[in-house]
Amino acid sequence: MYSACVRVTLVILCAASLLLTPLLSSEEFNYSDPQKWGRESPEYALCSAGKQQSPIDIITKDVIVNKTLQPLTRDYHIYNATLFTDGIEVEVVFSGKGEVVMDGKIYKLKQMHWHAPSEHRLNGVQYDVELHQVHASSDGSRTVVGVLFKYGPPNQLLSMLKPQLDELAINPCQGHPQQVTIPRFESLYVRRRPRDYYRYVGSLTTPPCDENVLWIVLTKVKTISKDQVATLKAPLCEANKRKNARPTQALNGRTVQLYSGL
Repeated sequence: MYSACVRVTLVILCAASLLLTPLLSSEEFNYSDPQKWGRESPEYALCSAGKQQSPIDIITKDVIVNKTLQPLTRDYHIYNATLFTDGIEVEVVFSGKGEVVMDGKIYKLKQMHWHAPSEHRLNGVQYDVELHQVHASSDGSRTVVGVLFKYGPPNQLLSMLKPQLDELAINPCQGHPQQVTIPRFESLYVRRRPRDYYRYVGSLTTPPCDENVLWIVLTKVKTISKDQVATLKAPLCEANKRKNARPTQALNGRTVQLYSGL
């Protein structure tokens, strides 16, 4: 997941964000054996040696309710967006006013991408898809909002993105990033009401696996259709179509907290 530039492009995204993942081609890493990432490059050492790695299996009986946590405030008014793929995942990169506020700090929405199946699990259950909304603050701090999906009615956002996803799937796995402009993206993004969420400190879930990432995983599981999952996978390389989700990592003494509005 989301070093000097976002993984999918060196030029456009250096201007958009300096805090996400580096450019990685599908030849440099894939999901056929994520356990090898830490040995593939010295820059990826944390993938093996890190003690605060993500994703994790969230065991609800071990979660601690923290009444001092504040509601998750998301205020997204996106006016420019581009859909990218590098054969590893599909990613939307933003230029706009989207932000999330945590602990009084503003984190700007930089990009979002999908993993299928999900990376985080709830009580051992792996869901069909997980969306990651990646944010960064002015001081370099990062937070990622994770949203789990199970098969069911179609997801509205992916319905809107289908023409662009189909365009990227015409010539999949090119060995270099591909991009498509998304028109009128802001129509789906308005101020979001607070949601219950799990919170813990973890890492990026792709190389270089940087740590000290604040994770927010929403408790509500949303729905996505099987056709939409197939559409998401179509632009990817074969090894990543089968699975582009990192296995769960050890907690190593970390605590998962719960915000509940009840």
